[in-house]
Amino acid sequence: MERLNQLLKQISEIVLKENTQQEEKRRRGENFNVFKVLGLTTSEVRLHSALIAELLNPNGDHGLGSKFLESFWTDVIESKRAFKFDPNTSNVFVEYSIGTVTPDCKKGGRIDLLIRDKNKQTVIIENKIYAGDQKLQMYRYNRYATETEGLSNEQYALLYLTLFGTQPSEESTGKESFDYLTVSYKDDIIPWLEKCIGIAALYPRIRETITQYITNLKQILSIMEKNNSQEYLDVLTSNDNILTTIDILEHSYDIQTRIRTDFIDEIHKVCQNLGFLFKSDEGMKTASNFSWIHIWDEKYNRIHFVLGVRNHTNQDGFRMAFTVEPQTQLKEAPILFWEDCEKPTDEYPFGWVYLWSESGLAGSGHWWRWDEWSTLRDMANGKMVHYIEYQLNRIKEENTFERMNRLLE
Repeated sequence: MERLNQLLKQISEIVLKENTQQEEKRRRGENFNVFKVLGLTTSEVRLHSALIAELLNPNGDHGLGSKFLESFWTDVIESKRAFKFDPNTSNVFVEYSIGTVTPDCKKGGRIDLLIRDKNKQTVIIENKIYAGDQKLQMYRYNRYATETEGLSNEQYALLYLTLFGTQPSEESTGKESFDYLTVSYKDDIIPWLEKCIGIAALYPRIRETITQYITNLKQILSIMEKNNSQEYLDVLTSNDNILTTIDILEHSYDIQTRIRTDFIDEIHKVCQNLGFLFKSDEGMKTASNFSWIHIWDEKYNRIHFVLGVRNHTNQDGFRMAFTVEPQTQLKEAPILFWEDCEKPTDEYPFGWVYLWSESGLAGSGHWWRWDEWSTLRDMANGKMVHYIEYQLNRIKEENTFERMNRLLE
């Protein structure tokens, strides 16, 4: 216990130093992030693919020709495998259509980024920020390259780009074996962008845009300052602390369960304060499939506000919705509690939404995955509690249960 307390003390000092430095940077305006202001922080198509494509485009408005692409080719692709490519004669495409997805999902789709030079040397990039894998997605893109375009392994590079360089799921590859490169924003894209800042040194508008984009990525990834990060790792892996660190990691499942349990208890307290009834499945604590929290008003108990999950996977996760008693029909058009929600179904007659982030914007975060540390952090720091509390206060103030009840037969 003494070693654990000493380790926590050392880590707390580093975190305090990091927080202090970040606050100082915020006061100086160094953390200003226009992409966050515009609600685009994690938008794969509107921000990440679009901005990366513009930088890689030799004919882009940045005016630097193929210099960014040359750096990308050298530092990101060729650092992982030999690949001949002519940046000067390349074209870059965003959301490149390869046809309608067939019913068996083995052909078609839209490639996030496609780069092709005059010799048909091709780079295909599947860009994942928070979206889950689609069925046979990487399989389709590989099949497009090899069968539709007839490219050999030497003529194309298939990249799977994620925040931390994770592997595509078997759902995406179809359990087929083919060559692809895993690329990460953390270890590949940010270092490349930092080189791009040097390339754009004499182009202040381009340089500052790239700088803000790097800030955006670091905020998504919760990346510490380099010195603090190194000190953090040194403390955790020192001879005195390594066994304690391993002990903590071995109990990570229990830690996650405790964080979720405390979060559920906080939601229960909010419901008590608002006069709502509350019931939670035990599986919510372990993020198990088909687990739900039910919240309702005793006077209108045919309608429940639910928070939970059907299938906890890379493609499906925690959501919010309103449910009604089985066999209950609506006599009028439904009230949509959320403007940007999924269409009403028999199960969710008033629509439903995934948990995204504190902004509530689709694609803005990953709160629908309750086994990821970024989500658990926001459970522990109160962000998720405040977000759910806001939803429940809206329900109370707008008499939502009563209004929805009037629509039921």
